[in-house]
Order: sequence, then structure tokens, then C-alpha cells
Amino acid sequence: MHSEISDGDVLVQLQELNDRIRYLLGYDDDPITVSNAGAWKADGVAGLLRLNSRVELEVVPKFLDPSTSSWRADFFLLAVLVKTGHLLLHDEISAGTQERGDLGTLIARSLLKWCAENERRPIRGYRRVRRTEFAIDGEVDWQSIFLPDADGFGVTRLELTRQNPFNATLATGVEMLTSEVADGDTQAQLQHLGRKIGPQSKPPAAFAPLPQRHQNWQQPYDLAKLIIEGLGINLDEGVFTGPGFVLSTWSAWEALCEELVRRAMPDHQVFGQKRWVLGHRGTDPVYVKPDISPMSGNTVSFLLDAKYKSRHDRSLRISSGDLYESLAFLRATKAKKMCLLYPALHSPDHLPLGEWQRFDEVEVDDLTVEGFEVQMQGLSQRGGFDTLITGARLALGSRTGNPRS
Repeated sequence: MHSEISDGDVLVQLQELNDRIRYLLGYDDDPITVSNAGAWKADGVAGLLRLNSRVELEVVPKFLDPSTSSWRADFFLLAVLVKTGHLLLHDEISAGTQERGDLGTLIARSLLKWCAENERRPIRGYRRVRRTEFAIDGEVDWQSIFLPDADGFGVTRLELTRQNPFNATLATGVEMLTSEVADGDTQAQLQHLGRKIGPQSKPPAAFAPLPQRHQNWQQPYDLAKLIIEGLGINLDEGVFTGPGFVLSTWSAWEALCEELVRRAMPDHQVFGQKRWVLGHRGTDPVYVKPDISPMSGNTVSFLLDAKYKSRHDRSLRISSGDLYESLAFLRATKAKKMCLLYPALHSPDHLPLGEWQRFDEVEVDDLTVEGFEVQMQGLSQRGGFDTLITGARLALGSRTGNPRS
């Protein structure tokens, strides 16, 4: 199916997309480039990228397999973890959802599932409203007793209502998704959900935190916020403005590694990007920040750094730059071991989910730098994240001197 958009318009829209992604992710360079031969290349981004209101691009992270339908579910779980800091309520996305094909439908059906689980506990609150009616139930505007409006007396009362900024956010997310998904059944369910939520005003410019009593809605509320921020339709003017459901691949990998280490080492304090003093420039300290610093008390026995740059067409080795950086980290922290974590590019048939495979090791005096490939394909299968944690616990146990089963 052709988009009926000229090549020149596509290039203009691509530059606009690049501008939106650079603004969203804080990049300096365009993440999507086109060669003279017409080949497109995406670097540092993945997800559902919106070229315009009719054309979207699915960009697959290099550590996921685009030939399988499960990559979308793996990506979606990773995106929710990175964007919201928590996982799904369930560690499995049904195969029926994956088989529907597009990432937009996967997002929509996940939102539908979460909302259905909470429909008996709707987000409601008391609101003081003013109405005009002839039945008097509430605080009466006494002036209207003598000079009533055509529709009745002015009455102010408290009402328990679903009209609030939280439901407004959910309703807006549902409205955006309804026009995004191609599956007719999913569209109908979204429309039904929109009617259940009821008429709402526009969501606020700044999203308010959910009240504690409504924490069961946290995940669908967070997902609705991501939809609004990512899919980016300006509801006032109907103008397409957003980059899509997108994330930075290297920062997503870093966030996943940090979460794995934190859960695999509950007896340690795990710090991300903690500053350590390497030296001084005059009287000013010079800091270094390894990605992951597990600490027991005031000491750190080893460090971890998430590395995203790896290639199919070259043998995996720790580069000189990564080695020198690792040695600086070890010197600053007085640790003895550094683990460099790369996403595995092998299929799960060759390296099962959760396993760490060491591909290189460099020793410098009493310091050791190890390079590992970590398999995450299959994250969305039942028990997938627990399998990742188990693999991390086994790999890290020998480095703490406390092997774990």
C-alpha cells in the first residue's frame, strides 16, 4: 500500500520527525538518516515512530529479533519499565495480543486489560458543582428563590463524580489509541471504555500524581500519560505533533541492567550513576560515574557498566576506550572488578534468556575487566523477568563471594 506522499514531502516529514525525537530524547544529531542510495538508518532509538498522521515506522532494537512476533511484547515491557520505573501487573502478555501484529494494538490491549481489572474500583471523588434545577437538593442560592432562572433555582452541592484530571488523562489516551489501531475489535473495545469513563475535560498540562487510594490505577494511568506524550495529537487543533511511542535504546538498556542488578542483589545498595572522585583539577574534584555501583556498607567490591555498542560483523572484544574508562572507574572506587554488560545478539536457541556469556577478560595488575553478553529476548514470556533476575543473581554471586542458587 502506497502512502501517496511524494519523496520530497517524506524527506521534509522525516526531518520534522528527527526534530521531535531530538527534542524528546535530548539528542544532538538526527537519529534517522537517509543515504544517497535511499537506505534508511536508525541509530539510538526504537519503537513506534510517527512519520505523519498516516505513516508510522516500527524500529526494532538490535538485541530483539524482528522475525518473531514476540519482539513487540519484549519492547513494550522494556518501554514501560524505562518510562515508568515499574513492570506490568502480569509477567506475560498473551499470545493472542502478540499475534495482532502492530505495536499500537499491543499498547491498546494492554491498557484495556488494566482498566478492565479495575473497573469495579473507578477513580471517583467529590466535587462541588453548581446546577440550575427546580428540585432543591443542596445549598440554595437564595437570590434565585426570588429571581429564578428559566431552568430553575441555583443549587450548589457536593457530587461523587468520575470527572477529574485522572480520568481525563485516561480518556484522552483512549481517544488517541482508538484512531491508531487497525484491529476493529480493539477499536470497538476502546470506544466502549471511553463511554465507561464518561465525558471529561482536557487533561491538565502537568500530570498530577494519583492519590494513594487509587494506586491500583497507577499502571494504566502511567501508560495513558505515555500515549499522550508519545503519540502526540493536539486535540485542540487536530494537528499531529508527537514522535511516537519511542525510547532511547542505550538508556533503556542501561535502565534494564540497573533494575536487574538491584533485584538480584537485595542485600546491597545499588546506585545508578553515582559520582566518585577520580582526581583533582587544581582544587576542583574530577568525578567519574559508572552506571551501576553495588555497595555493601561504605565499600563497593565490583562495578557494572551497561554497554550498547556491539556489532554482528566483528568479534566481540573489550575496546581500548571501554578498558581505559573501566580502569578509571575501578581506581576511583577502589574496586577490583568491572563487568561490562552488552545485549546479546544471539537467538535464545544459542543463548537462553537470562544467561550471561563472558566473551572477553582483561587483567591489569590486580584489576579485572570482564565483558558479558546478556540475553533478554523472551522478556515478555511467562516468568521472563524472573528468569532475567535469576541469571543475574547466578552471574553476580561469584563476584560478591556469595554464590546464589
